[in-house]
Amino acid sequence: MNAAQLFWELLAAAGGTVAFSILFQVTPRHFTHCGFVGAAGWLVYRLAGYAFSSDVLATFVATLVLTACARWFSTLRRTPTLVFLVSGIFTLVPGAAIYHTAYYVFMEEAELAAEAAAATLKLAAAIALGILAAYSLPNRLFGWRRSADSSKAQGE
Repeated sequence: MNAAQLFWELLAAAGGTVAFSILFQVTPRHFTHCGFVGAAGWLVYRLAGYAFSSDVLATFVATLVLTACARWFSTLRRTPTLVFLVSGIFTLVPGAAIYHTAYYVFMEEAELAAEAAAATLKLAAAIALGILAAYSLPNRLFGWRRSADSSKAQGE
């Protein structure tokens, strides 16, 4: 992995994430943070892919980190987590695997289509499990504090 190539990939990931933020009508003041979330996810994906030699494991780890970043920024910016998560996760969506699945289906190559579909489902499951695992972490890790008024209302 070449450092210059990785730099350009991170720049492309951040730019693509900001483009999706625009498409999803995110407030412009969040563009920088959305771009950072997408770039962070891609960086972890590339490093984990190099370390583990497994796209599925790299996708899981990258999704975990990306979702944690989205949760942290949502606390920092007082914005719903989905603003950062939905924009940022696009860098990890298995577009090529989905394309190959559809291509092989239309070319009537059932065996290749089944292999591509299995790969797509594994990557999609890794994304879902990564999000689930990151949401399972306690809120206090992300700087979230319950307000004093809500604590009193619940009798604590």
